[in-house]
Amino acid sequence: MANTLGTLSSSLILQEALALTFTQRPELRMISRDLQPANGKLNQTVISRLHSVPAVGDFPNGIANKVDTDVPVTLNRFKQVGYEFTATELNSTDRNLVREAAQPLAVALGTSIVDSVAALYTSGNYSNATTDATPGYDTLVAVRKALVSRGAQGPRWGVVNPDVYAALLNDPLCNRQYKDMGPDPIQDGLLPNIAGFTYLFEYPALPTTGNLTGFFGTADSVVLATRVPTDPREVLPMAPATANAEVITDPATGFSVLAVEKVDYDTLSAKVYMAWIYGVAVGNAVAGQRLISA
Repeated sequence: MANTLGTLSSSLILQEALALTFTQRPELRMISRDLQPANGKLNQTVISRLHSVPAVGDFPNGIANKVDTDVPVTLNRFKQVGYEFTATELNSTDRNLVREAAQPLAVALGTSIVDSVAALYTSGNYSNATTDATPGYDTLVAVRKALVSRGAQGPRWGVVNPDVYAALLNDPLCNRQYKDMGPDPIQDGLLPNIAGFTYLFEYPALPTTGNLTGFFGTADSVVLATRVPTDPREVLPMAPATANAEVITDPATGFSVLAVEKVDYDTLSAKVYMAWIYGVAVGNAVAGQRLISA
C-alpha cells in the first residue's frame, strides 16, 4: 500500500511529541547534535564534526587551516515508544487519546536519551573533576574557572542531582540576582544564568558512579546522533502493508523518527508508536567537568 507524507492521522500529534521532547528535557538542546532524517543501520558508525575556533594571524600569511574534529558515534541504540489502545479504551470515551499521549511520549523519549548521555559522565571519559561535598555558589565559580582555563567555548550548562540543586537554591548568592525584576527561584525553583552557566538542570536519575553529583560542560562535550530506521516497504515495496508509516521531523531541531500506526480488527485495538536509532559519544573531553562529593 502506497503511503505519502501526511497520511497518518496521528502524524501531527506525534510531531508535537517530538517538539515537546526538547522542551521537557531541555538538556538535549545544550549538547552537540547530529539529527538527520536519513536511514541509519544499527551499530553503524557515523561521523559528527566539532568545529574549531581559528587563530588570528598577521597579514598576509597568517591564515590558519580550518581544523575540525571528527567524532565517531556508534548508532547502537534502537528504540521505540508508543501506546496500544484497547477496544475498551477506544469505545469508552470521546477524548482524543493519541493527543493526550503526546506529552508522556515526549517525556519518555527524552528521558531515554538523557539517561544514555548521562552514562558517559564517568572518570574514564572526563578526567577533570571538582570535589565539593557542600556545594554552593563558590562551587559553580570553581567549575567555571576550570572550564574557562581549558578553553571551553560557548554557553556552559550543568546537570546536578536533587541534593546539589537544593543546596544551590538555598545559597543566598544564587538568589541575589533575582531581586531586581528577574525570575525568582523561590517561586519557580529554576536557576538559569548563574556564574556563567546558561542553564542548570536538576536530574534525579544522575548516575552516582565515582561519587558523581553533577556534570558541567559546553555543547561540544557530548555528541548525540540520531537516524531513522528503514521502512520495510523500501525493501519489499510490493508486499501488502499491515500498517501506515512515515518519517516525521521536528522542524525546530531536525529530530526525526519513523512513526507507525496500525489497527487490529480482531481485537478492535489500535497502536501508535515511534521508532528511532541513535548513539551518544564523548566529544571534546576537556569541555566537561565532573562534580564529585569525595
